[in-house]
Amino acid sequence: MKYYEKRDIDLFMDFLRKQGVFMKPILLDENNHLMKLVSDNNLPDTYLTFMKNAGNGIRFFRGSSYAMSEINNIKLWAQELLEEDCSTETLTTNDFVFFMHQGYQFYFFRLNEGDNPPVYFYEEGENSQQFIKKYDSFVDFLIESYNDVEHLIKTDNYF
Repeated sequence: MKYYEKRDIDLFMDFLRKQGVFMKPILLDENNHLMKLVSDNNLPDTYLTFMKNAGNGIRFFRGSSYAMSEINNIKLWAQELLEEDCSTETLTTNDFVFFMHQGYQFYFFRLNEGDNPPVYFYEEGENSQQFIKKYDSFVDFLIESYNDVEHLIKTDNYF
């Protein structure tokens, strides 16, 4: 069942639980580590809520890097992708890369753009001269990602 309700992180997480979507939360020590990844501890609330609920696994992100086991490397991988693609774009300390898919595309938000920030996108070979604002908010990114694959989630072989 697709999600069409209010664009709210708590409501969306509740919806996923009711749908029986597999989610593996992060542990307390992992939460502390996550908070230390940025110097001012200003990670957006929506991102922290998502990670607290599903930061060690969620069915609809299969094949992508976003979980705690990879979070330390994702920005490094994104920077390497930019260099290999001869991109004119660069990532700053204000850019938090939270998601990479199969090594050829990544998503990030800017730490100074609020608790539900816009999400920016880069894909190898496609937009090497500029980052694209792909979603108006982090919650939009989550919901649209879920809605794109929700028909596959119930199958045993998806995760």
